[in-house]
Amino acid sequence: MLATVKKALAAVIPRFMNSAAYEGATQGRRGNGWNAPGGGPNNALNGNLPTLRNRSRAAYRNNPWLSLGIDKLVSNEVGTGITARSLAEDETFRQAANALWAKSVEEFDPEGVLNFYGMQTQASRARNVSGEVFIRRRRRRLSDGLAVPVQIQILESEFVPADKSERLPNGNIIVAGIEFNRKGKRVAYHMYTDHPADRSSFDNRLIRVPASDVIHHYLPTRPGQVRGEPVTVQSLLKAHTFDSYDDAELVRKQTRAPFTGFLYREQYSDADYQYDPISGDPITVETGAVPEIDAQPGNILTGLPGEKLDLFSGDDTGQGYADFMRQQLLAIAAGAGIPYEILTGDWSKVNDRLVRAILNDFHRSIEAMQDQLMIFQVCRGVWGWWMNSAVLSGALTAPHYATDRDSYIKHEWRPQGWAYVNPVQDVQAKLEAIAGGLTSRDAEVAKTGWDAEDIDKQNAEAEKRRRDAYESVGLDPSLLDPKQKQASPPGEPNDDK
Repeated sequence: MLATVKKALAAVIPRFMNSAAYEGATQGRRGNGWNAPGGGPNNALNGNLPTLRNRSRAAYRNNPWLSLGIDKLVSNEVGTGITARSLAEDETFRQAANALWAKSVEEFDPEGVLNFYGMQTQASRARNVSGEVFIRRRRRRLSDGLAVPVQIQILESEFVPADKSERLPNGNIIVAGIEFNRKGKRVAYHMYTDHPADRSSFDNRLIRVPASDVIHHYLPTRPGQVRGEPVTVQSLLKAHTFDSYDDAELVRKQTRAPFTGFLYREQYSDADYQYDPISGDPITVETGAVPEIDAQPGNILTGLPGEKLDLFSGDDTGQGYADFMRQQLLAIAAGAGIPYEILTGDWSKVNDRLVRAILNDFHRSIEAMQDQLMIFQVCRGVWGWWMNSAVLSGALTAPHYATDRDSYIKHEWRPQGWAYVNPVQDVQAKLEAIAGGLTSRDAEVAKTGWDAEDIDKQNAEAEKRRRDAYESVGLDPSLLDPKQKQASPPGEPNDDK
């Protein structure tokens, strides 16, 4: 009896010992083979960063789904450009700054290939594909002829080596090429002068660039993470496997397409190989092969006794193939952070209400990237560089700038507005919200990326132009007044009389 009890306890006790308060922490059979390394934010990433970066770039070059997904993310984040407006307290300074900024937007690129908005697109794409990008300030001479003597240079991730980590004699530490002081503040970036993978005469010396001259554009997904990971990391392996499978399926279809069927006989004799099975003509040594015939549509072939024709069935990929393809693309889209419908263009399973819900959720995530990354890191930093150079070079006059810099540097960035899903309903909703005091006209105009002041000026200029045109041909400009148009023309009877 005692032996039976001990045997029962021995079978039960391990179950309690292997159980966990969290199912995800189970050490039982379901958790076997679950690889979950416990590295810190930098140890987990920095050693794998070159591989992830190279595979992500290869996928962007060759995988149509990931390439399209990244392009969609970038185009929605930047659009035609995130524009800046000065909010300086001095109106004269504000207008001068806005006019000068419009000139510098065209001159920021040292190569002269992109304007600043195109450089925003380039930086966003590099961040999504490679995980990060570095933007370096390049000071210029007054003799260079720029509106403001400053330009910016966009540098790929390789310029800062991820494998350079050490402790310096002054107490600073270098983590993945980025130098920190004892307070944890970034003080410098150790950079190559050339792209390490792009020139045969590469100089492997590193230069120390002050952190005040560099913007590191990336998303730190974990606290303390100093380098960025590609947005495609969750989708890379699945997208690669899926693309290989889809390509293999396509090749299978291609190789089967030329074959229609197989004509066979269960028994053959030597004489069967001396005659053409279709025309009955003898196969001679001179011909060397079965002769071809020009068969017209509607022909019926008659086989010899004992011959059977086995037609190949249609190239059936199998039931559920479309659902399987959709499920894989759903996973790829989820990993890339983009709705399936936007990635694939397949809106067949959603109605107009679901479209709004999908777009609203997607736009919310894009707005977070715009505000927290593109605007806070890149745009705000470039504006600060530009403003300092503009004032120091004399391009802008700002009395007491050193002690009152905040009042001069105030500004805002306006992303391009989202397109209307239903223009009539959307515009009407905005008008009702403005009339009800739930928002302001200036705020609604700002959401489109425009400035209400500019629109008012354009409307006033257009109105003046129309009135001048009426006067030039001898017409009364008051006819442009909508109330006047509704009034009865002179000389016609009034129905009220």
